[in-house]
This record gives sequence, C-alpha cells and structure tokens, in this order.
Amino acid sequence: MKKLIWPVLLVGTAFLIIYSFLIGTPLEIHLATRWEIALPRVLFLLGSFLLNTLFSLTGSYVVLFGSVSLFLGALMNLLEFFFVYPPLFYAVKLIFYVAGSLLLLIGIFRVFLKLKRFTLMFRGLFEENNDMVIYYDPSGKIVDVNPAAERFLGYTRIELLGKTIEEISKPAEEKVLFQILNFSQNGIKTLEREFLSKDGRTILCECKLVPVYEGKKIAMIQEIARPIDDIRKIEDQIRKERKRFLTYFNNIPVLSVILREDGTVEDVNEAGCKLLGVNREQLLNKNWFDMFHESFPHETFERSFKEKMVHEGRIDGRVIRWVFIPLEENRVMVTGLDITELKENLTSLESDKKFYQLLLDLSKSLLSLGWNDFVFKQYLSPLGEVFGSKSVALYEKKNGNFVLTASLNGSFEEILSRIPEDIDCENEMLGIPLEYETETFAVLLIGCGKTDERLFEMARLLKNYLELIYWKLKGEERILWLAERDSLTGVYNREAFENRLAYLINLSKRYNRKLSFVFIDLDDFKRINDSKGHLVGDRVLKEFVNRLTSLLRKSDVVGRLGGDEFGIVLPETDRTGAEILMKRIEEHFREPVLVDGELFSVNFSYGISVFPEDGESVKELLKVADERMYMNKFSKKRGRENV
Repeated sequence: MKKLIWPVLLVGTAFLIIYSFLIGTPLEIHLATRWEIALPRVLFLLGSFLLNTLFSLTGSYVVLFGSVSLFLGALMNLLEFFFVYPPLFYAVKLIFYVAGSLLLLIGIFRVFLKLKRFTLMFRGLFEENNDMVIYYDPSGKIVDVNPAAERFLGYTRIELLGKTIEEISKPAEEKVLFQILNFSQNGIKTLEREFLSKDGRTILCECKLVPVYEGKKIAMIQEIARPIDDIRKIEDQIRKERKRFLTYFNNIPVLSVILREDGTVEDVNEAGCKLLGVNREQLLNKNWFDMFHESFPHETFERSFKEKMVHEGRIDGRVIRWVFIPLEENRVMVTGLDITELKENLTSLESDKKFYQLLLDLSKSLLSLGWNDFVFKQYLSPLGEVFGSKSVALYEKKNGNFVLTASLNGSFEEILSRIPEDIDCENEMLGIPLEYETETFAVLLIGCGKTDERLFEMARLLKNYLELIYWKLKGEERILWLAERDSLTGVYNREAFENRLAYLINLSKRYNRKLSFVFIDLDDFKRINDSKGHLVGDRVLKEFVNRLTSLLRKSDVVGRLGGDEFGIVLPETDRTGAEILMKRIEEHFREPVLVDGELFSVNFSYGISVFPEDGESVKELLKVADERMYMNKFSKKRGRENV
C-alpha cells in the first residue's frame, strides 16, 4: 500500500498541473512584487511534502492519507496563485484541507491513546510486579520503589526514598558505581545481592541492573531484584532427589550412562565401568562417540530425547542392547546389556529370535506396568509357542503357599505341592523357580515333550530376565519405601506423614468431611531404655506399633514423629469417633507387651484435634493435638499423685 502512495501523489500532481494549463486562465503576476503571497504557499507546499515523507515511514495509514490530502490541497493553493479556476476547484481544495486535517487529528489522537496505554501498562507492570523494582541515580540514591520492594524489605516508600542502595544491602564484591561505569549502551548487568530488611533479615536476590539514558548520559538505574531463597530451597530438594536417583543409578547391575545433548558423558555407573574396562574419571566430560563410535548411531541418540529408543550395537566386539530413557534438562540415560553370548546362541536358530523378542516385549511390559497377573496372562500363549508347549502356568507365593495366578490350557492344581529347587523337568513339565534374595517367590511351569540343552538354556535365560526385572522393580519399591518410612517401626517418617496429612486435609476440605488427628506420646518410655537398654526399647517400640496398627482401619495413617511420639490420621472421623477409638486402644494396651519373654507395660498420653474445628493446616492440627496431649499427660500425672 505504501508503495502506491508516491505514484498516486505524482499522478495527482501531474493531473492538477495539466488541468491548470488546460482549464485555468493564466494570470500575469510579478513575483518580485507579490513574493509575500507566494512564499507562504510555497512553504506550506514544502511542509506538506515533508509530512508525506515522514508519515510514509510510520505504520499509520490514517496520518499518511491525511498528509497526502493536505499536500494536494497545498498544491491547488499554489496553482491558484497563477491561474483563475472555476468555483468547483475551490470547493475541491476545501475538501482536501478538511479531509487532511481531520485524518491528521484522528491519527494524532490515536497516537496519544497508544502512549496512554503504554504508560498504564508500564505503571501496572511496575506496581504489580512480584519482583522488587528500585530506581536510583548514578550516585546510588533511591528515587522510586514499587510495592514489592516495600513488602520484602519492610520499609515504607517514604523511608526508602533518599537512602542509597548500599544502605539497604550488604557490600557487594563490585560496588554499584563500578557497575555503572562499566555499562555499555543499553547494556544490562546481572549480579547477586543480599538485601537487608528493616527487621535485620537477609534476602538473597538475583538482580538485573538496567541503565536509563538521557542521550549518552546515564540518568538513573533500574534494578530488578528477584528473591531466590525459595529457589535455593527447591534446588536443595532437587539435589536430594538427584542423590537418591544416583544411589539407584549406581546400583543398577547393568551398564548405565547419562549423556548430555552434545554426547558428553555426565555420569556412568560401576557396572558400566567394569563392562567398558575403564575408570569413571576416564569417561566423565568426554565425548561418548569419540570413544565408542560403534555403540549406537548418532541419529538414534538424537531421537532418544523425544521418545524411548532401543538399539543393538557393538563395543570392542561385544553385542550390547541399548535402551534410551529421556531425562530432564536435555539429558538421556542409556542402559546397555551385554548380550554377546546370548546373541551367539540365538542366532543359530530363527526361532530363537522370536524368543528374544518375547523376552524384550515381556520385559518392557513388566517395567512399564509392573509385576502383575494381567501382564503374564497376555504372554502365556507366546511363551508356550517359543517353548513348543500348549500348557503354561504361573504360581506365586502368597501367605506361605504357591497359588495359581495365571494358566494356559492343561489342568493345574490351585496350590503347587512340589517346589523345584532349580530348573528341572518332571512329568513332562518344565519347572522354573524364580528367586529373590535366595528365596523363591514364584514358579513358572511349561509343558515339555523332550528336553535338550537348548530348552534348558532358554529356561535359564527366561529365569534370569524375570529375576532381574523383579529385582529392579523391588529395588525401586524399596528405595521409595526407605524414603517414606521409619527404618525401625516401618510406619511413615515425619516428613512423609505430614505430606500425607496435608493431602488428606485437602481431600476433606474438597468433600466437606471431618478428619481427626491423634498425637501419641509414650509415658516414661525413657525408663525402659535406661533400665533395659536401647535394643530392648526398640523392640518394645516395634511391638507397640504392630499392635497399634492392628487396631486401625486400612484407611488410617500412622507415622513416627519423634523418638517415642506417634501420630494417627483418621479420615472421615469426628472427635467422638476418635475418642471411642482411643479408649479402645487404651483398653487394649492394659495388657503388657511381651518382648524376649519379658512383659512391659506401655502407657501413653494422647491429644486429638479435628479438621476443620481446630485448624485447617498441618501446623495448626499438630499444635492443638500436642497441647491436648500434654493436658492429658498432666491430668494423668495429677491423678496418680492424688492416689
């Protein structure tokens, strides 16, 4: 559109000049004597032309068309100085003037509206910003602050104005003036600064210093300070989670390596170092593809950041099965299993490929869905095919007996009478015991006509795969259990218990239901530790928890809050229900606890708080229950003294 303006303007100018020569009557004018009339018209025409040039650079078509209209009107105004026109000519000139003036006024009005909006937007960002925004002059004297700065620092705006930035912050390694002197044009400096609040607290902030210029001179500095104490806490939590992950990572019994996006090795586990025959320090921060370019293609590695990939490659002549698991922060965990011997055995027969694919599919299903009957029911038929059998069954140990959990064809007993100690074939039935920590947890039975070394080799391979997967799944469960449970009693530790309590509070709030919390403190338990020793005391605690949990519902939650302090969460239970339960528990514990052939009396005091009457947060419920527990303990003590 802008490209058409100048041709249209040129055509319009040419038309008016030609029209003037054809229609207008020339006037004999002496410019020397009439220059005071001609000069303003020439200047007006020149000014309107400059407006066209200026507004053609903007994005507003309104002011551009207005300036074009004024230019045509100014041209007609100049031409009428030399020609006499019919009356219609003057009416058209007036239309050009009026239209151009209106369009320019509208355009200028729109510009003012936009400036007003920008001002309101800037003020809103300044006032509502959750980060501290502080303006100060080059000497460091504060000239303005936003409400967030008042909130974090505890000062009022009036108290902050006139102070220097160094009065409200700890000395930095680089002084503010030094920072300012090193600003480049429109440059931004980033640093960490510790601010001092009015009450003496230290607030660590990540700051950005933005210079505000008047010409080439710095007029003031805008400092945007973001408190990062909470961020540091989150970073600490992430470090703890990473430490937990690395514990699991280093205990994986197969090669595992974490690679960054550029192929650099971030970490490798002990099994990986052993398989690769190198020390961990020799691999860290080295490029994987420079050292093991035959392991897997770079294209597969790049795709693994978006999806889980599996690839078969080689390292020093050994065949490795690689599994790629995408992680956060543009990293991927690559797990490699040495399948050289397995590959050599399976490549001899085409049917072995089918067996290996079955192992892989079964492994992926178990790893993704967990060890359950549903998965095995899907794979009993494929297992029968690769072993050349029509009857397959899985028995799992439950309550001391091996119970049938999944079967295909054949007639199988509900409870297995004979448990094989090792892989064997009896009565045309191949028995494969699955062990975990030297104890058999399941038995797989597969019908077999004739036995040979290949059949036993397949059975051993299947046994190893299933035991490894079970070991991995149980290891993950164990890590999660250790993270949430008290190592002595097996109930929730304090952190996990409070998280569970917070979750149940939110659930009760959502569905408008009651929830009771009970705080229990054992009376004179120190006497047992002092007289019988801590080992006996620990056994008494375990027996106390065992008996306590046996009296509760499955939905109730128990946690150990301290040495001899425990908490119970009773969902959908009011104060009356909680009192009835605690009276029943007290009555139950009137019978002494038997530990190592010796009887111990275990007494306790308790306090009950109820959501939402006594509070709507974990902290409030704990506080009220704790106070009531001490009142209960004190009343029992006074009762004993009065006896």
